Amino acid sequence: MSSMRNLIRNENMKIYRRPRTWVMICFLLLAIGLMSGLMKWDESRNNHSNWQQNLTEQNQQWQKQLQDDKKMDSDDKEFISEKIKTNEYYLAKNINPNELSLWDYVNGSASLIMLVTILTVIVAADMIAAEFSWGTIKLLLVGPASRTKIMLSKYISTMGFALLLLLISFAAAFAAGAVLQGFDGLTQPYLSVGPDGIVHESSMIVNSIQKYGYAVVSLLMYVTLAFMISAAFRSSTMAIAFSLLFMLVGNTITMILSGYSWVKYLLFANIDLTQYIEGSSPIRPEMTLAFSISMLVAYYVVFQLISWLLFTRRDVAA
Repeated sequence: MSSMRNLIRNENMKIYRRPRTWVMICFLLLAIGLMSGLMKWDESRNNHSNWQQNLTEQNQQWQKQLQDDKKMDSDDKEFISEKIKTNEYYLAKNINPNELSLWDYVNGSASLIMLVTILTVIVAADMIAAEFSWGTIKLLLVGPASRTKIMLSKYISTMGFALLLLLISFAAAFAAGAVLQGFDGLTQPYLSVGPDGIVHESSMIVNSIQKYGYAVVSLLMYVTLAFMISAAFRSSTMAIAFSLLFMLVGNTITMILSGYSWVKYLLFANIDLTQYIEGSSPIRPEMTLAFSISMLVAYYVVFQLISWLLFTRRDVAA
């Protein structure tokens, strides 16, 4: 166990002693700061003093739309009905939905987890391939640790870096929200319309963690894919390029092929679990949350198995 700790410490030193890593962290903080500044600027330039009248007029328009449009889809009707009930709740409780709270900044930062994923993918794609590019792989393998332990230490260190970026993202967004909006909205509830048609209050922090949780699933899969590609290539440049290519074009390809039933078996069709959140719909109507989770588990096992086979069986004499 001590040898594993030493291996993980050694891999962490490789990650955090590189200037590139700190540039990535600074870039993430800059992105969160820019997002927070834009949100505050957008709020300040809009006058929300007559928000009650705006919500009332909005509800009147939606109610008229529900009455006049007889061909409206049932999902659209349900969506509009929930919006009307939520607006009525805002009016009854005298809550201005246009006023930002610190949780809006935290929830906004969840959209930047794609950036966290990209930064982590770059590190993951470089973990094994860089050893071949630098010619240090032989020095690494002559030690007493097995190849399996070496690969596992690299994977754990990569996921540790991803966790660090997630914590930084959450903490930086929370701090930005506290500075720009104060702590008045700290106890603000999250509103949702339940199956009973009643507006319910729930914890905003639970909602924020849930949004992060959905994004972490895609991060885990993309990083594991990048790790597998890193094991396949001797060039870190090629590993990073292919990893980012799959990540950036995978969803687009899936949408293009969404008319075919077999597309549901592709990784990219299942990687976004937010498609099962109420109000959303999966790429294929027959897909379910259980199906996507089972597919992701299968892909994860295959990626790990291929990574292990490529790394443990590869000849490094060349």
